[in-house]
Amino acid sequence: MTIRSSRFLAAALAAACAAPLAAQNAPQPAAPPAGGMSLRALAVLQSLQLASSPELAAAVNGLLSDTSAHMRMAPARVATRADSARAAAIAAQARAALAKYRDVAVAERDGYVRFLPWLADQAIYHYNSVGNVLATLSAFDPTRPVSLLYRKDAAGAMQLVGAMYAAPPQATPDDLDARLPLGIAHWHEHVDFCGPSPDSVRAGTQRADGESLARWLRITSRDECTAAGGRFVPRLFGWMAHAYLFAGDDPASIWGGEGNDQMHMHSHD
Repeated sequence: MTIRSSRFLAAALAAACAAPLAAQNAPQPAAPPAGGMSLRALAVLQSLQLASSPELAAAVNGLLSDTSAHMRMAPARVATRADSARAAAIAAQARAALAKYRDVAVAERDGYVRFLPWLADQAIYHYNSVGNVLATLSAFDPTRPVSLLYRKDAAGAMQLVGAMYAAPPQATPDDLDARLPLGIAHWHEHVDFCGPSPDSVRAGTQRADGESLARWLRITSRDECTAAGGRFVPRLFGWMAHAYLFAGDDPASIWGGEGNDQMHMHSHD
């Protein structure tokens, strides 16, 4: 791994504390202050070049699972008939607009970029649109998700399964509900990360490789992070919600995920 890649990794895991380092190594899109840090972190992570490994793949896939200690859910609400009707209308509108992306090449032509392209074994592949990330900071459009979600079939071909929507980190429950009803969708955020300080990576006292990244991802508290000599990041990115639009018409399949793996393991407090 090059020194430049090591700096990328350090900045990615300590994004909230290492923005100057990230800014040196990644293009910075113009963004409102509320979303600038998330965009910088995304740019840094997207620029990583690490060797794929089973250990790292397991760590990243675990991070994205509904049982991850890094996952925190927004407060749920009891769904009303109005919620159900609005969610169904959103799903229908999004499904019609995004069906063309069953061909991943079309998604790529429209600016969607595969997240962590060097990590071969991912349970869900996110294809992100920076333009849509910027747009969602100020408005919600179900036809412009921040990510398209794909799975590989038995032959290794990408199959479109859904989309991911986002809201700024400072969004309130009412803000989230206005985008996707809290009684239906499962809004979540990624929290409690630890990473090496950029200075320690530059000095060579901390490694920045796939094995080390997997170890940092297993740390889930400030105390553990301090004991490991790392830098704690309370939150990475903003709010997110998955919609498995192509899983069928059952709302539980669409909003809870295929297999109804609803992400409700950790409540927001």
